[in-house]
Amino acid sequence: MISGRLLNQYDMPVALGITHLAAVAFLLNSSEAMPTWVASYAYFFAVSCILLCRIFQPPKGFLSGIAVAAVMATVIRSINQSSTNLHGPGVDFPLGLMGAGAGAIAALIYSKSNNGSVIASGFAIGCAGTLGGYLLSMFFACNTVLYCGPAFSWGF
Repeated sequence: MISGRLLNQYDMPVALGITHLAAVAFLLNSSEAMPTWVASYAYFFAVSCILLCRIFQPPKGFLSGIAVAAVMATVIRSINQSSTNLHGPGVDFPLGLMGAGAGAIAALIYSKSNNGSVIASGFAIGCAGTLGGYLLSMFFACNTVLYCGPAFSWGF
């Protein structure tokens, strides 16, 4: 188990390890519900976000939070795809990843401006911001212009 002290010291390797292991697991288990392009989009999104956020010196654990949120977004996308009969690749997942990127940037700005007075854990900030941006983007896109399946669309 990775403790808080180890996460403070090894945030970048842990984040890259989570991202690489998840990408390999998703690519080895590709199916109709989880095509390879979904795993590759999530992989490149997570690596790009981790490297770009690293420039701005995020709080410790923030990068691992982004990696876990990217894995969770991919799992949510595959569960939603397997529960409906949508045909072909859609633009829902790339739109969701754009929202996740915006959420990661907003969480990074929040963590830099807050100085740790409210939430001390960078992991929680990174994960909540990235996953929150993904879900908000998906709910907005899937209820205005797209039908993304039963998990995000309210039948409009």
